[in-house]
Amino acid sequence: MFPDSQDAAEAGDQWRAVMADLQAAGTLADANGHTVIRLVEFRVQYRKAARHVAEHGTILTSKRAKVGQWNPFWSAMQQADARIVVLESKLGLDPVSRGKTTKVARGKKVSRAADAYLKPASE
Repeated sequence: MFPDSQDAAEAGDQWRAVMADLQAAGTLADANGHTVIRLVEFRVQYRKAARHVAEHGTILTSKRAKVGQWNPFWSAMQQADARIVVLESKLGLDPVSRGKTTKVARGKKVSRAADAYLKPASE
């Protein structure tokens, strides 16, 4: 998904961090898969844009133009941040929504006749 190896490593770190948070909160579920993927993608894009802004600043100047212009990575960083806030809220990862998020309901295991079929014989 990420051709740059640094971005791929960052995505792996972010994935593990999000999974650990969801597991600790008891909200890890298959239904959250696409939301987690988007969250990881936006976190990687945010970090990439933040690195560029840190190196080059929010205002870019060129030799031809005498007036500086906004760094496009600044806008990308702001948009990624807004999406991250929404997605973290949906997943219950931010402090405000953490208390409102309910744990994933695990169904009670119902014993069936087929379960007894494959059990080892008592000695």
